[in-house]
Amino acid sequence: MRLYYFFLSVYYFLKQIFNKKHYDVVFYAPSHFNRGDNHENLYFKDLIALCKNHNISYIYFEEPDIYNNQMRSNDAIPFDFIYYLIIILRKFMGSEMSHIQTDMKIGNFISKILFYNFSFSNYITLSQSMLSFFNGLNPKAKKFDLQHGTIHARKKSYLYDGIPSVNLLKNKTCLLLSGKGFKDVLIKNDKTKYFINNSNIIGSSLNFLKSRTDKIEKLNKNILVSLQFTHDHTENENMEIYNKLLNLIKIKSSFHFYLRHHPRYNNDFNLKKLLLLSNTSIINGNIYDNLSMCSFHLTTYSTIAFQASMYSIPTFFLKIKSPIMEIFDTQYGYPFFNYSLEDLYDNYDLCSIKVKEWAEDFYTSFSAKKFISILNYEK
Repeated sequence: MRLYYFFLSVYYFLKQIFNKKHYDVVFYAPSHFNRGDNHENLYFKDLIALCKNHNISYIYFEEPDIYNNQMRSNDAIPFDFIYYLIIILRKFMGSEMSHIQTDMKIGNFISKILFYNFSFSNYITLSQSMLSFFNGLNPKAKKFDLQHGTIHARKKSYLYDGIPSVNLLKNKTCLLLSGKGFKDVLIKNDKTKYFINNSNIIGSSLNFLKSRTDKIEKLNKNILVSLQFTHDHTENENMEIYNKLLNLIKIKSSFHFYLRHHPRYNNDFNLKKLLLLSNTSIINGNIYDNLSMCSFHLTTYSTIAFQASMYSIPTFFLKIKSPIMEIFDTQYGYPFFNYSLEDLYDNYDLCSIKVKEWAEDFYTSFSAKKFISILNYEK
């Protein structure tokens, strides 16, 4: 399948050499964001639908996942040919240049050989993927990065020690945020004041913003566990999370723990001891279906805590002493961060109401009007 998408990409981009085309918006995202039904990218779903409904011309490019065989979106153009070309060209660039300068230079070069008939007014990335390349391709276009997870004062790709990411600064990128809570965190911790004028709240298009219609009729002791065993952590950090979770499950034998893997889990962390316990199960499938069968959610610091809260489901947090793993307490002010499982169970109705109110400050409904207003778009 990888060869299929590569040759499909080659055919598309070689064909574009001879076709002059301008797009109002370029969307770009790695394929590992295809987490919806039929491998749909839910982050772009409503933005693309809005473009269709308002006759805003757009193109959606998708980056291949070179580590996992991630299913591809039917709505996107495979970027495979250009992606691998960029990787090859990086090897020939001088080591004295930063990766930002390198990708800008590559973008400028490719614009003259493959993209000279291709133009665009705006580009929107997820996780800042290929941000510098597209800036080199067209420096005059407005540059946006769409929020896809948590943003906090120590997230180096956004803000660290009061200074915005170099990648955002050098590329003059504006953030598209899901709610006021995240913008407040950025502005409060930004010494440069960059985010005052370079962040916009457009809301979120994710499905969890819709009211929960399948409320659990009776309080149960089912817990959805958002596992976070990834290479984002050191081996010691992963082991600390694992041991604390293992001890908790052993102690709380009256609860049943449904373990859900992180999207980037790659089977290199052994869960055998967890799965031997009688009150654990692995759960797959749609996150909303998973939440609908549980009264509680458990994590270290997963963004699913927000999704659970929008469904009025309180989260129990595994406590790990780390500036990053305590962000729901120190950055987001989760109202019941220090509650035990028994506290959440005994005060369930109150906790359900309060966590939904809390989450609505961070995730507001998607505003089509706001999104259109910030685009460099004229008809």
